[in-house]
Amino acid sequence: MKCKIQIRHEKSMDINGDKVRVARAEKGWTITEMADKSGVTRKTIGQIEKGSKKGIRFSTIQQIAKTLGRSIEYFCTHIENKNEEGDK
Repeated sequence: MKCKIQIRHEKSMDINGDKVRVARAEKGWTITEMADKSGVTRKTIGQIEKGSKKGIRFSTIQQIAKTLGRSIEYFCTHIENKNEEGDK
């Protein structure tokens, strides 16, 4: 739960593209079907799965997680503390 709270305060986040690909495949969906169901573009989903898209908006990962029936935390790869620089 802590992950979700921190993410909401960030404008973007990084997610595990392999987890997105596997969750989509478990549903038996193509990238196009996933795009149609989630409202996220096919191009964006493809980039996420390949790992070439970084700093994904919270609303995008929220929509992907909801469509795939998973928690946002399941897809988290990095949570950045806004005060990280100041805490050193």
